[in-house]
Order: sequence, then structure tokens, then C-alpha cells
Amino acid sequence: MREPAWSPPPAELVLPEADVSVDREELMHRFRQGVRRAVALQLAHGHPIHYGGSGDDAGRLFMRTPDGRRFEYRVCENGTHEVLRELPV
Repeated sequence: MREPAWSPPPAELVLPEADVSVDREELMHRFRQGVRRAVALQLAHGHPIHYGGSGDDAGRLFMRTPDGRRFEYRVCENGTHEVLRELPV
């Protein structure tokens, strides 16, 4: 048995396009707020935050611990982490 050919839904079932224009600055502001809240929550629960560098630090890996210390580290071939140095706060 052949599949019926696709056809668009009837006009009465098509919703009008919503106005989805969003101010870019507002969107970035909300994104940054969400990231700050997520980081604070993870640190409050005792979990370190791992992140990659940007700009001059691109390609480098960093970790922030719940007690506020920061480290640069690398991932070894066997999947473990090796701390390269502690960074000033």
C-alpha cells in the first residue's frame, strides 16, 4: 500500500505567525543571568566548574572550585585531569 502524498494542513488549522522579535541585548542579558545562576548553584552544591578559555586563553582549560580557587589543567590521554598550576584569585 502506498503512502498518501503529503499535503499542507487546511488553512483553518494554520496558526498566524507570532511576533518573535527579541532584543538581542535582552536575550544576552537573560542568557548571562542564567549562566551565573547555574554556576552559583553548582558551586553551592560543592561541584567544581570546568570551562575553556577565550581570547588569549583560547585552547586552555580551567577549573574553579567551590572554595574559590582556580586552576589550569589538561586532559590526559587516559581521560584523567592533570592540574598544571593554580591561578591567582
